[in-house]
Amino acid sequence: MTVRLTAEQEKFIADQVGSGHYKSAADVIAQSLGMLRAQEEFIRSNVTELREKIASGMEQIQRGETVEGKTAIQNLREKLHGRERSGK
Repeated sequence: MTVRLTAEQEKFIADQVGSGHYKSAADVIAQSLGMLRAQEEFIRSNVTELREKIASGMEQIQRGETVEGKTAIQNLREKLHGRERSGK
């Protein structure tokens, strides 16, 4: 099999090998494919739950139960800092 990569993809692979995280370009590709396989398997095995969560979110949007993006991020940061302070 022959695969053509963009210049950006080649640079990314070279950077990963150059950083010492991988021994070769083949290792980068193998890791990437493994992650893609894991992601696809996760979606397949959780498709029902994911669809339910999406439907629930869409219903919340229709009811106007939304939070502006900056507010949501701030709330998440506060929650994270609270967890860090409590050691959880």
